[in-house]
Amino acid sequence: MLNKIKSFIQSLSRNQFKYLIIGVIILLNAVLYLISENVAITNIQRRLDASGFSHDKGQHFAYFHYYKNLFPLSTLDTNLTYSKAAADSLIKERGENLIMEYQHWSRLGENARIFAYLPNSIIRGSPKNPSVKLFNFLSFTLSLIFCFISFHSIEQTLLGLLLVFTINLTPFFWYEIFDNENIFGLLGSVLLLVIALNIKLIFNEKIKSWAIISPAFSGLLIGVFSEIRGELSIILVSALFIYFISKSLKIIQKPIYILLLVGSFYASKQYISSYFDSKFAEAYNIVKENGGHTYDGGKIKRHKLWHPIFCGLGDFDNKYGYQWNDRVAYKYAIPILKSKYNLDLKYSGKLHLDEYYDEDKIYYKKFDEIDEYEEIMKEKVLSDISNDPLWYFSIILKRINRILISTLPFPLLGYVMLFLLYYLFLHRKHELINLLLLSIPLSFTPLFIYSGDQSTYNSFFGFIVLVVILEIFIKKYIVRDKRLSNEF
Repeated sequence: MLNKIKSFIQSLSRNQFKYLIIGVIILLNAVLYLISENVAITNIQRRLDASGFSHDKGQHFAYFHYYKNLFPLSTLDTNLTYSKAAADSLIKERGENLIMEYQHWSRLGENARIFAYLPNSIIRGSPKNPSVKLFNFLSFTLSLIFCFISFHSIEQTLLGLLLVFTINLTPFFWYEIFDNENIFGLLGSVLLLVIALNIKLIFNEKIKSWAIISPAFSGLLIGVFSEIRGELSIILVSALFIYFISKSLKIIQKPIYILLLVGSFYASKQYISSYFDSKFAEAYNIVKENGGHTYDGGKIKRHKLWHPIFCGLGDFDNKYGYQWNDRVAYKYAIPILKSKYNLDLKYSGKLHLDEYYDEDKIYYKKFDEIDEYEEIMKEKVLSDISNDPLWYFSIILKRINRILISTLPFPLLGYVMLFLLYYLFLHRKHELINLLLLSIPLSFTPLFIYSGDQSTYNSFFGFIVLVVILEIFIKKYIVRDKRLSNEF
């Protein structure tokens, strides 16, 4: 059988082989996408640490965004007719039911996630039963295709094949891409696209002058997707690492590439932020003109930092009262907000205050919108760490151990990585070391925020470890034909 496979592969040209693999990727993922409509896919590997996209809230904004390109806009009406004419009628004739927030989905930033509903709505011709699965499918499939093409272009086809199909056949991605109405699979998809854009720099290949577009596109890509899910910003660190270590770049080129990366990253985020500010103003005017419920409350650009750090410090003990529970943080802050900042806030233990921005009590107030609350979180965390640094150091060590143990696609690959790095160093396989190290930043969230509830599945290094070991084994013991091992 192996000889027949070899003969078949050798009979193909490079382009024929490339298109064959692209076809297999598309076919495999199309089948998974289609069967997921009727068959539940295993969730044995899934993140439990965060709500992520919050589809239960976000779906309420898909109607007007699709038909009228308005956001944030929804309605209290539940009996919807799905047509542009019906959407116009709801605005003009039932304007008193228009709302601009559903619980707290639109006010907490990352508003570009509303675009994740569009592919499904466009294909079906309606936002009825909105879904982000098609968006995930397209992002994931394209990332695998471009990743394979990039490895194939530098004659690292075997490594590219192993990486693409190891990821493609992992239960975590099967669930998050094809079955779950969430976007936790997006982190891996975007990293693969960044790797594809910078493959020659990672493997120290000669580059042409037009390669300068790679940092600009990388920054743009990371910036746009980070406005869908904020934690994707960490991929910027991976991209920075590529430009720092690449031997393909001259010393004078490195700062140029870095400036282009960072500049395009922030420019794209700023553009998206400004875009949604204008959309908010547009929706606000329409709601006001038609007698609806305007939102006049607080907004934030992105999730706060010190609140999750506060909660995350309870991942191994509750020595200082920390717990991965928003209510614990809120309960701690309330008396300080009253005594130190003279904010007499009403709170009864919910995920929001018992206070509202409007008389109709549609828009409750959130702790996230109170600047003093974030300062309280920061002071508590820094105080406890400075007073007991050994306690914090022990937590970091425990988190590192958990990251090394609880890995995708198999446990314990983190400790295998340590031995693999030593092996690669001894054999001067610096390009593979680069590939492995650039995946490390994706573990920063479980390292510095919270490591429980499978948050370590943020990590990506386990895939690199596995495919590098497989490639070494295959080239050494199974496929010794140079054309097969390098080109195919």
